[in-house]
Amino acid sequence: MSSSETPGNGSDDELAEPVCDRCGEPIPAERVTHLSSEPCPELADRYAAVTRTYCPDCIAAIGMLEFTPEARPNADSE
Repeated sequence: MSSSETPGNGSDDELAEPVCDRCGEPIPAERVTHLSSEPCPELADRYAAVTRTYCPDCIAAIGMLEFTPEARPNADSE
């Protein structure tokens, strides 16, 4: 699985304001994250590669983002 903040080829769908695939809310361009998944070769005949667009809140909700130590100055580092 990978993530990217770079839009694709500039199709009409990509030029419209992006919408989160999880919550359905519009996402400001500077906050868009694209998650991609590609099946391993053994499963490629059963599953397709996909790329989805998510807002940072939904990425965090599904556990794909973590706080950096700098973002949590009051938290113990242990």
